[in-house]
Amino acid sequence: MICGVTRSHQIRLYPNKEQAIMLAKTAGTVRYCYNWGLAKWDEMRKNGEECSKYTLSKLWTVERPEWAKEIARGAQTQALMNLGAAFSAFFKKRAKHPTFHKKGRKDSFYVQNDKGWLKDGRRIHLPNIGDVRMAEELRFKGDILRFVVSKQADGWYVAITVELEGEIVPTDRETAVGIDVGIKHWAVASDGTVLDKPKAIPRLEKSLKHAQRELSRRQKGSKNRNKSRRRVARLHQRIRNAKMDAVHKFTSAIAKNHGVVCCESLCVEGMKRSMKSIRRGAQQSCMAELRMFLSYKCRNYVEIDRWFPSSKRCSKCGHVKEHLGLDERTYRCSECGSVLDRDLNASMNIRDEGLRIFTEGHSESACGGC
Repeated sequence: MICGVTRSHQIRLYPNKEQAIMLAKTAGTVRYCYNWGLAKWDEMRKNGEECSKYTLSKLWTVERPEWAKEIARGAQTQALMNLGAAFSAFFKKRAKHPTFHKKGRKDSFYVQNDKGWLKDGRRIHLPNIGDVRMAEELRFKGDILRFVVSKQADGWYVAITVELEGEIVPTDRETAVGIDVGIKHWAVASDGTVLDKPKAIPRLEKSLKHAQRELSRRQKGSKNRNKSRRRVARLHQRIRNAKMDAVHKFTSAIAKNHGVVCCESLCVEGMKRSMKSIRRGAQQSCMAELRMFLSYKCRNYVEIDRWFPSSKRCSKCGHVKEHLGLDERTYRCSECGSVLDRDLNASMNIRDEGLRIFTEGHSESACGGC
């Protein structure tokens, strides 16, 4: 067994009315605790006092309102631990200053593995909430590390993280693949695998546009507006589910079939703010998710510099074009005469450059150990 190999499985929950109320109360209390801690931390810093997540945890025990005692303490403590991690990233200049959490946005809470457990395969026991029915059984076998319950659209879900049992079959280290992420094709691999936008997305986006137009006409505070709002949220969730399903299947296939995976380090946020023709495609694609999934699924993940001329360079002879327009979908080399699909050519160049970086890095490590 390879220690530290973990997987998460997200399962939909079907709570009854009382359980749904307690789930909402728990998420609301956790949000209140986080916002309270953020305000207290800023206040103490302003007064020149030292503050930490442990200091906040002690103060919360004294100052928390009575209604917060209905909720499991572990979820509240974890919210303060998360706040401490956010401030740690801020002080190290790896993230912006933490912001207050808003109701209805990423409502979630943490459950310790000794406070929650699975019952009869299709039920989960949550502290102060009870046994909640699940849509399916946990697909992984091993030691459960934690539970994270979250609300998405109008449904509740639990993400169960498991440390896997048994030996993990290693991938073939001799094979390498390059991934070119883009807009027309979400991703093109050097082995010919292509990831395109799922066919259901255009239909769902059309329904979403109609639902959003309907929502804008509803009177604020009315029951019909709440119905329209829930419909819009469900459509957003269905679109995201379709995208994530396609991306997960693509990245899992790449990780299983190749030992070294190479990708470009693109500035996705910059592309989303660029000219309109690129901005819309960048916003709809899953460039950031692709790179993130590959980085933790692959045994050897290599990122090459974003300024590497992967599109302008010929993968056969190495010649680099001075100019290559965005409308040129076929790469034609003026030196060797090779003709290739633009994205496939770029993925081959990414593979070769990434394999070079990977080989040099391993050679230096080997020499350092001599």
